[in-house]
Amino acid sequence: MTVEARPNILQVLPSNDFQRAQQNGESESHLVAVIDVGSNSTRMEVLQLTTDYDLRVMSEVKALLRLASRKSKDGRLLPSAISDLSRLIDDFATVARASEVDAIRAVATSAMRDATNGDEVLERVLDETGIKLEIISGSQEAQFGFLGAVFTLPAHDGVLFDIGGGSVEFSFFQNRSLQRAYTLDLGALRVSNDFLNSEEPEHEAVLALRRHVKKMLRTSGMPAIGAKAQLIGAGGTIRNLTKIDRETRDHSFGRLHGSVVRYGSLKKIVNGLRGLDRASLEFMPGLNPERIDSILGGAIVASEIAKFFDKKPILVSGRGIREGLAMSGVIEKLPSIEEVRRRSTYALGARFDTWDRLRADRRAAIARKMAALLLDHLDDEMTQLIPHVARLIDTGRSVNYYDRYVHAANIIEQGEIGGFSHRDIGLMSAALRFGGSYSTSMSRYRPELKKSDRTIVRRATSILRISDEMERRLGAERYSQIKMNLVDGRLEVRAPELNAWEPKRFATRFKRTFKLDFVVVR
Repeated sequence: MTVEARPNILQVLPSNDFQRAQQNGESESHLVAVIDVGSNSTRMEVLQLTTDYDLRVMSEVKALLRLASRKSKDGRLLPSAISDLSRLIDDFATVARASEVDAIRAVATSAMRDATNGDEVLERVLDETGIKLEIISGSQEAQFGFLGAVFTLPAHDGVLFDIGGGSVEFSFFQNRSLQRAYTLDLGALRVSNDFLNSEEPEHEAVLALRRHVKKMLRTSGMPAIGAKAQLIGAGGTIRNLTKIDRETRDHSFGRLHGSVVRYGSLKKIVNGLRGLDRASLEFMPGLNPERIDSILGGAIVASEIAKFFDKKPILVSGRGIREGLAMSGVIEKLPSIEEVRRRSTYALGARFDTWDRLRADRRAAIARKMAALLLDHLDDEMTQLIPHVARLIDTGRSVNYYDRYVHAANIIEQGEIGGFSHRDIGLMSAALRFGGSYSTSMSRYRPELKKSDRTIVRRATSILRISDEMERRLGAERYSQIKMNLVDGRLEVRAPELNAWEPKRFATRFKRTFKLDFVVVR
């Protein structure tokens, strides 16, 4: 086990043009290829990072090398494994160069840390490919994983665990700042090789593995976490367990990032995996065939980790070390969740030529003002979300003006926006979808939303529709002069540009949802 407080990190430095644009608030992008040599698989992602912190996967390639299983008795990586790794990195570098990346970064983790001939491997890779492969420490791996995995999640305090092939990295954080990192040799492939792929009967092997994981966690020195702290899971194993879990229950959105897996679900998965032979596992819904040899071991490790941390539900991150490496030279510390939300909505909107940032901000300001006035009637959760929804209405116009609310709802569901939970995404999408069709069913959003959320959603829809209409009539210099007041059971709005507006249709919906009159004071 290793532990390090506030570990130092290595950086992928962006171009000078990118750094200047970031300082001046201008739009610029940085394209980097990140090669991650793991114990089980080796992957490369070509990632584009913008000055709004929008991180997009432009290309991905991967291969299953299983380096952790290809060593001699004295811990040396076998010649065949070295040759395969060198050829693979050379091929990955070819893909990266064809993508015209600004930088290529290659790192190796647990399997290479443990290899007794690691330096020899690095020299050969450099000689044959021209790529400098770096072996990073467990604490550095935890730092990169924390930066990539937690950046776009709505999490303030907690612990992130990343189950790799050879090790598990734990990153404890407070106020979105990494405090301490731990590394335990409990990777899914390692424990599977050590405990489950033997002649010992499965029942005894599983019990032995559970005892081993419990002892490692108990003696690690890792502290307990508070009641409000979150438990976050990352890495291929936890993502695959999430896919298996999702095959057994309803879910609103296709994205894994931001999903929740509970301790009870992990127990059921472990019980369901036990006793299955390889042929049966190949047909298990949700299971990646590449993880057949390690999924039971990984599931046991994940369930014991959840149990160790008071059986907290696991918030799943679809990102990790590769994304962290791409951002490491640009992001010094994680911004606030609100800042991530604001920038991510800007980044998503900028992908559509019908979207205008200034108009989006004007509409958001009007919607925020209305929500603040109606706070007694509107849930605080939705009050925080309304400005972000208002900014994204015009993305729907890129598909069809008349159904723009419904199309914007689809874009929010499918787009890559950070800082929001699945429930947040559901509330935002529903508020827009109700704007396009008042008869929208809440069942579409189960289990994230409940039938009781319908009132909250309808109120948000009313605010969004009125804010949209007022923004259309108020120029860039006038929207801030709008006056709103709650007076004697009605919301009064004043602005010279609204004198000719007859908001009867909107006032009817407003009355129905808020039990208040909506009046434009001439």
